[in-house]
Amino acid sequence: MSTVSTEIAYQKCISPACEATYSLDEVLTGCPKCGELLDVSYNWDQVPVPQSLREFEKRWSNRNHPIDFSGVWRFRELLPFAQDDQIITIGEGQTMLKASNPVARYAGLNENCLYLQYEGLNPSGSFKDNGMTAASTHAVMVGAKVAACASTGNTSASLAVYSSVAQKFKVVVFVGSGKIAFGKLSQALDYGAKTIQIQGDFDDALARVREVCNEEGIYLCNSVNPFRLEGQKSIMFRVLESLNWEVPDWIV
Repeated sequence: MSTVSTEIAYQKCISPACEATYSLDEVLTGCPKCGELLDVSYNWDQVPVPQSLREFEKRWSNRNHPIDFSGVWRFRELLPFAQDDQIITIGEGQTMLKASNPVARYAGLNENCLYLQYEGLNPSGSFKDNGMTAASTHAVMVGAKVAACASTGNTSASLAVYSSVAQKFKVVVFVGSGKIAFGKLSQALDYGAKTIQIQGDFDDALARVREVCNEEGIYLCNSVNPFRLEGQKSIMFRVLESLNWEVPDWIV
């Protein structure tokens, strides 16, 4: 841990009172110093960027180049923590912003003022793929052999899909005793994940999986993982790209 990082990418505590930094190769789901969440940060003056924002859009037509076609990694200069040959992708992020005039009318809004970003078009069927591609990439970067998550369905399905593609780590899923999406859980099982059911709800499962990951050195892929959160930022990149990079009044 250091107070100032000279690396292009590093992990940083989100607490303004702490702001401790950690290298990329440290597997952390919270700041060891204060317990707050971590963010992936960059020294932007060291990052090469495209000459135009249009370069991100142009990449999307390159169907033969997986990281260009990915709706996450075509923005890789904005997520510069991995080398191109380290990226684990399954074509996630093929989603676009669309005007929804029927919903706008129902809500008493003018037409062409309300847009929806439907993330159900992702390979596993949920927005979780945006983050899981980044978390899986980091898991491979640090040599993880087992990854785990607590889930009621979507997270486990997403993680298991990426594990099957990467072929670098196995997956263990902790589930509670109720409110489980069995269709999604069956996805995870089909892709080879092992499931452990515990008494309690999702919060109990999350507490237990965090405990086990800390004790056994297992890579945790829930949304306390800073790299998973980093990948999910790409949803906003696509939203803004669809709006010609003009920020709307409200984003919900």
